[in-house]
Amino acid sequence: MTVWAVSIMGLVAGTALAADGLLIVAPEALTGGLSEFAAFKNERLPTELVTLEAVLAKSEGVDDPEKLKRYLHKRWRSGEVEYVLLVGDADVMPVRYMVLDRVTEPAFHYAFYPSDLYYADVAKQDGSFENWNAQAEGFHAGYFGEVRGEHFKDDPINFDAVDYRPELGVGRWPVSTPEGVAMVAAKTMRYERGVEAARAESKVAPTQTATSAGAPLKTWPAKAGLVMVGGWIDARPNFEHLRDALDERFEVERRYYEGSAYNVSEPSAEQIIALLNDGLGLLVHAGHGSDDSWDQCLATGHLPQLDNADQLAVVMSAGCSTARFATLPPYEAYEDVHGVEHAGTNSGQVFGEPPPPPAVYARGKYNMTGLGEQLLVGGPGGAVAYIGCNTGSQPCGLTLVNGFVEAAGTLERPRLGDCWRFAVSQYYIREHLDTIVPDEGWYPASIFFQGMKFMVFGDPSVPVGL
Repeated sequence: MTVWAVSIMGLVAGTALAADGLLIVAPEALTGGLSEFAAFKNERLPTELVTLEAVLAKSEGVDDPEKLKRYLHKRWRSGEVEYVLLVGDADVMPVRYMVLDRVTEPAFHYAFYPSDLYYADVAKQDGSFENWNAQAEGFHAGYFGEVRGEHFKDDPINFDAVDYRPELGVGRWPVSTPEGVAMVAAKTMRYERGVEAARAESKVAPTQTATSAGAPLKTWPAKAGLVMVGGWIDARPNFEHLRDALDERFEVERRYYEGSAYNVSEPSAEQIIALLNDGLGLLVHAGHGSDDSWDQCLATGHLPQLDNADQLAVVMSAGCSTARFATLPPYEAYEDVHGVEHAGTNSGQVFGEPPPPPAVYARGKYNMTGLGEQLLVGGPGGAVAYIGCNTGSQPCGLTLVNGFVEAAGTLERPRLGDCWRFAVSQYYIREHLDTIVPDEGWYPASIFFQGMKFMVFGDPSVPVGL
């Protein structure tokens, strides 16, 4: 057993240990395209498909996210489930928003951010249910995962005493239609067959082909790309460390801003598209980002140029907002839990009291998208999985990247969910989340909730690396 696996197991000592099982949860309207996929997965690990409606009907909770989470906790406690795939975008699969005390007077100093970590962190260290709502008096009863320290300096940063460390590997397919399900399912099966073909024929060069399930497939490329654009900090030295972590398992390609200092090319759109089309198994990005782009290189408008359907990549970004997923209340317009629509402070609304929490489904105009989501759901090429931030990301996000890449380069045949669980658990340790306290600025609180605002788009049970 590797040192990384020991570290992960040590973090959940004293709690139930789950079997190597995958649970797929989907709205009934989206299950039609999942029967083949569930059967495919069941040949590789124990897999069960359940409908969201059935889960909600049999579970207790204050709302749909809590009902779903209590069901996941029960399945984890039974030792049946280690990975959970939530099939559904924000309009059809419930979203839990965590809460931050932003210094913004018109918002009454509160902000909400989607957090699927809520579904992964199902238990406290003693194995009991973790509801992310230790402070439940008054309006706090509707505020989950509250983080303080930006505006309120006297309270603990971890105001709701969340455990934070994930017991489950949870990923989401942000799809809303049967056609979207079928497309992402086909991508995922094609990717996994490619990895299996590469493992079975490890002596076959990456440019040759192997056959799996009756279809010719290129073997999965044991190549990784490290892309650094300009940002708050110069992460190139950090990426050189990541290069060393990947060196034994991957052939590493680097594209850095001012790349001449490292004898590499700069990360233009042409360069990144070429890397993906030539075949990457893993692509990692840091530096400035936005809803629909990696600064000055890859954007949603470039996605039609991707021709890598037979060699899909696992992609991770530390940039801002590239995993845009749903509206960000109360700055942006939103519908609240009572069905009332709000214009948001960006449009001049002023809240004279704590803003009502957003509805747990972000439908219609409130269901946003971005680069990461589109790399997965926008076509047959792009990515089989994308991990990134759904809002502003800070330099401490590199700690999450480090943990993910270390696991990808070290664990024996890791799955996506294993790498992400390790990244978050190590983040908790390395950023001292158990002892962090407010200072006169805003950054400690941002450090704490960094891992809460990263999304995992993709099947958490897919393999990463050979």
